[in-house]
Amino acid sequence: MKNIFKLMRRLALALVLASASSVAAAGTIHVAIDTSGFGAASGYVDMQLSASAGVPLATAVITNLSGFDSSAFIDSWGVTPVAGGGYAFRNDTSNDLFHAVNFGGVLSFDLTFAGAYDPLTTYVSHFVVSAFDENFALLGNYDPVSGALADFAWTPALSANGEGSIGRDINDPAVTAVPEPTALLLLGVGLLGIALVQRRRSA
Repeated sequence: MKNIFKLMRRLALALVLASASSVAAAGTIHVAIDTSGFGAASGYVDMQLSASAGVPLATAVITNLSGFDSSAFIDSWGVTPVAGGGYAFRNDTSNDLFHAVNFGGVLSFDLTFAGAYDPLTTYVSHFVVSAFDENFALLGNYDPVSGALADFAWTPALSANGEGSIGRDINDPAVTAVPEPTALLLLGVGLLGIALVQRRRSA
């Protein structure tokens, strides 16, 4: 019984470390932005995926938008609406999405990356999120160069059977980004399976 408790403690610690890590396995990340300290009643959230010609294709898809109104300005054909609500961004062409919002509460969305593998990792795609007031002045604690509240970097898999990874660079503490529960659950099941195999070997 003591060994089981030890195993469960290790599993819980592994899950906490995985959720706090700056690099997550490919999957869906839930992003939330607490805009109560922005000092503006309304404005825009700007999202874009870095793009360049001739690079391995990567996509970023946002779904389950909460706190966003129905007014969105798409600045290029590299952004397309997706069924059920949300938008898909491509890294092989220009893309930019300005979405009207009311500030003062929490805005949230789910972010999912996918893409072709690249054994040389010649290009890492960056999905950046910024906030502007009605006069297009930047809001929040943003990066002085990019203007981003948060930057999510997609590094492609090295092989066809591999998984890419997602890095997070969050400039404003009002932004939180955590893996969706399904990703954590899969990680937990995998770790538990490894631990059980090791236990059987030692027995």
